[in-house]
Amino acid sequence: MESLFAVRKSSRLKNLLILSLVTAIIYFLSDFPFLAEYLFARVITRFAGFVLNTFTNYIPVSFYEFTALFLIAGGIVLVAAIIVLTAKKRFALVRVYLYRLTAAVVAVIAAFGITYAPLYERYSSAEALGLSGAEVNEETVYAAAVYFVTLLDETSSSISRDADGNAAMTLDFYDLAKEFNEGFKALNTDYFCGYEVIPKKVAMSVPMSYLGITGIYFPFYAESNLNVNIPSYTLPFTMAHEMAHAKGVSRENEANGVAYALCLYSADPYIRYSGLMSAAASLINELKGEKRQELIEMLPELVLDEYSAADAHYEKYEGVADEISSFFNDLFLKSNGVKSGVSSYGETARTLVALYEKLQK
Repeated sequence: MESLFAVRKSSRLKNLLILSLVTAIIYFLSDFPFLAEYLFARVITRFAGFVLNTFTNYIPVSFYEFTALFLIAGGIVLVAAIIVLTAKKRFALVRVYLYRLTAAVVAVIAAFGITYAPLYERYSSAEALGLSGAEVNEETVYAAAVYFVTLLDETSSSISRDADGNAAMTLDFYDLAKEFNEGFKALNTDYFCGYEVIPKKVAMSVPMSYLGITGIYFPFYAESNLNVNIPSYTLPFTMAHEMAHAKGVSRENEANGVAYALCLYSADPYIRYSGLMSAAASLINELKGEKRQELIEMLPELVLDEYSAADAHYEKYEGVADEISSFFNDLFLKSNGVKSGVSSYGETARTLVALYEKLQK
């Protein structure tokens, strides 16, 4: 029996070492931008996304939600089982459980290395959009801000509003996704995946709000998940952002850049309004003093009220859970080479200036 146990232990260790080595090779290769772009992003990762997308895209439930619940329940059961087995001194079985847990974690890391991690090292999506090379300084940011605030003023009067004065959805959730899929096609670049992406409404949107999550792309299912408990004007931009992840853009600031382009190129006023609301706020926050105040005073009262209503909405869900979620998101982004972590969401000034210059032509 001791000999058989030793053989099994040796076999488990060998399998774990092989799996770890394969995982290390995947991450080593994907760390080179050329390989990340032309081996992973356009071949391996894209094919994996296509296969997963084929199975999950047209099922209107969020597999991410079920997985999250399963992992929480499974984690609790596992910890309880290990505590009980340890108390009963059944250490051999504890080692087996710990081995399986370790193997599962390494397998998940390997799968992430195939389905998403390489995208952090690929070439910039700004170049694919023709939005690279813009000079960013106070003057160009101010000029871009004036441009987008002026467009926002013009667009705000052409959209439908609810009884509270907030932007009303004029497109169904799935019609909105259809518009963005057409928008990706119109970009006419093979930088983005060609398959259709259909975002999922998250049933547990309120708990997601307490975690400070407005949307999440889950690469293990190639699934874009949307928190629908958000201000209506933010939904199109948020959807475009999550769809950009599904289309092959991992960095948060670049996903925002793609979302800006899709929204502002759209002919639909509601979609354009969503992009302009986000663009104007982002650029105004880059400015200080008199220029910042001047731009705020240019905004229509309805728009200022809508910004205030959105702030009040998000403030309801701020707390410890939100701070913990933000901490782990920051840690996740930094572990994938994004040095600024969660701050990267707001690093879009260069893209917006470039977009302003392109739209001016």
